[in-house]
Amino acid sequence: MRRIGSRAPIVTLSIVLSGVVLASGCGQQPTQPGAESHDHVTTSGTNQLPQEALVTLDVVQNHFPEMARQNTPTENPDAAGTPEATRMAIYEGDGGRKVTISADRYPSSDSASTAFEQAIDKSEAVQGFVALPAPVDIGDRAFAGIVSQGDDTHIGYGALTGEFVVGVTSAGYPATTENTAKLIDLTRAAVERAEAAQGHS
Repeated sequence: MRRIGSRAPIVTLSIVLSGVVLASGCGQQPTQPGAESHDHVTTSGTNQLPQEALVTLDVVQNHFPEMARQNTPTENPDAAGTPEATRMAIYEGDGGRKVTISADRYPSSDSASTAFEQAIDKSEAVQGFVALPAPVDIGDRAFAGIVSQGDDTHIGYGALTGEFVVGVTSAGYPATTENTAKLIDLTRAAVERAEAAQGHS
């Protein structure tokens, strides 16, 4: 795996890999364990999806038990394309370990597919990006990749499912077989949750 000499490519990967921000934006949201966030129109003009569109903290803990808290969900300001509504949550543990999950809903499956392709193209152009095998049984399509800087490793999985693009990214975890397997399982759970929300929209 190649190393990269600056932090900017990791930030870029975090943004374009299914619109998940981990490197600089993660951890800046106020942490309110157990707090509920209500639907609202964000400052960016994009609606925030209902909380049912994302998995809950206990689901994340099934895969990453060390995640102790969930920050207040927000819109996903870095979603690809032009979504109708988004939602992003950051789950935190000790030692700087984080998991970020996002769901972005588009006006149609075609526009969601276009946004997903944009995220893939931009991710593949990032210096130091290394593709991971994408699971074939999650959503309509899936995509995965990793970027490392020293001991700082970000692993991201993205999935297209109908009108949704879902992203699951970890920070602070080495890219071991165990960790990638846990991320795949969590991505599958996140996609199932988005699909359920899609069915009730």
